[in-house]
Amino acid sequence: MLQGQVIKASGGFFTVCDQNGAEYICLARGMLKRGSESLMVGDYVFFEPVKNNSHGAGGEGIIEKLLPRVNLLKRPHVSNVDQLAVIMSLKHPDCDWQLVSRMMVLAEKEGLSAFLCLNKTDLTQKNELEELAGRLDNYPYRVIYTSAVSGTGLDRLKESLKGKCSVFAGPSGVGKSSLLNAVQPGLSLKTGTVSEKIKRGRHTTRQAELMSLNLGGSVVDTPGFTRIDISDLDAFQLADYFPEFESLRGQCGFRNCQHISEPRCAVREEVGKNLNPMRYEHYQYFIDELDKQGVY
Repeated sequence: MLQGQVIKASGGFFTVCDQNGAEYICLARGMLKRGSESLMVGDYVFFEPVKNNSHGAGGEGIIEKLLPRVNLLKRPHVSNVDQLAVIMSLKHPDCDWQLVSRMMVLAEKEGLSAFLCLNKTDLTQKNELEELAGRLDNYPYRVIYTSAVSGTGLDRLKESLKGKCSVFAGPSGVGKSSLLNAVQPGLSLKTGTVSEKIKRGRHTTRQAELMSLNLGGSVVDTPGFTRIDISDLDAFQLADYFPEFESLRGQCGFRNCQHISEPRCAVREEVGKNLNPMRYEHYQYFIDELDKQGVY
């Protein structure tokens, strides 16, 4: 058997790249199609080649075993990545800040580093960017401003991707594929437009795909989405997924403080000072959401 990594999944077929770079179109044993064993892009597997191409590079095979995962994201559905690149546009469509926080929470839960890429700066005015900078005061994640049209921020984005396995995630129409095409033109990924009627992007990426980058490292381009379910999170651990709270650990008046309405809460006292108000608002919303779902 050979070892390889799943780089694409579509219609029950999995493209597996072996350690020499050869690609095999594979089927999976039945037990690898259900529950936690369900295969996803990024998985490392053992597979048995059943047919080689005439030129000797790749062919067809059967996936026999899934190797242990280092991490996994349920949305987008990928595994074994180093970092999450949350891609949002400043306009058309507007940035969904709460969705950003949801994705960051999932990254923290899996121990992934993350950064925020705000695309389409070419559609904004200087005063709008200045206003946004104020809104992002004390924001706990690195923010990169980019434009796939003008080239703004591409060097910084490339540096952030270099040598890492990254996953691009965000809604349709924010420019994920356009940015990747700008980072590496040879990828020739299909891009789309934003609906003028509903102001949302149309899906152009149909399935996740792991691609190598010439600058070193790799990236997973993923289909767009607008919702993330966090109902499987433990509300009592949610604060652990907000890294800006870490420096205040143990300083609240109550040991089990949830940072909502308790007196002498160190976190609430820092909101608007050293903690970003928007981020705390999202924390409150998520706690309330988990409470209504009976997750407490």
